[in-house]
Amino acid sequence: MSDSRPDRTPKTQPASAGGPPRPPKKTARGLGDGFPDDFFGPGVDIVDLQAQDRWQAIEELVSYLVTTRKIQSQHRDSLAESIRKRESSMSTAIGFGIGIPHASTTLVSEVVAVVGRSRKGIQFDALDSKPVHLVFLFLVPAGQFQKHVRTLANVAKLLHRQDFRDGLSNRFM
Repeated sequence: MSDSRPDRTPKTQPASAGGPPRPPKKTARGLGDGFPDDFFGPGVDIVDLQAQDRWQAIEELVSYLVTTRKIQSQHRDSLAESIRKRESSMSTAIGFGIGIPHASTTLVSEVVAVVGRSRKGIQFDALDSKPVHLVFLFLVPAGQFQKHVRTLANVAKLLHRQDFRDGLSNRFM
């Protein structure tokens, strides 16, 4: 009698130089929900930013969310102020040319996210003092903030891997 359960044996990569097989590399899917697909989907709109600094970038992205009706226009100023307040406490430009401005708010009922890109770079007060080229802006419902802080922390860890950064660049730039 055969066992019809799916094979849950971890897949491996080929052995290197005659050594034992290696476990697979952790990818963005390793975050569980699959960053960035869980927030942006495969057909994400990417906003080409004209901004010179982080404040202008936030304004452009919030305006885009209003234009695309992802947030209500009457909440625009309050939501932008929430993001600016969070950004003022500490820059969300985490290095590697990436910024992740975000805020927790009662004005959205589900995660709202948008990607902005700047080919020339934006001054964002980054930890590594380099310009930001990709901006992932998140608005998170107040009750779900801790879950998404963990996701952002995991993304920050993955950003230390060149293959992950290359994947983001290939997808969004």
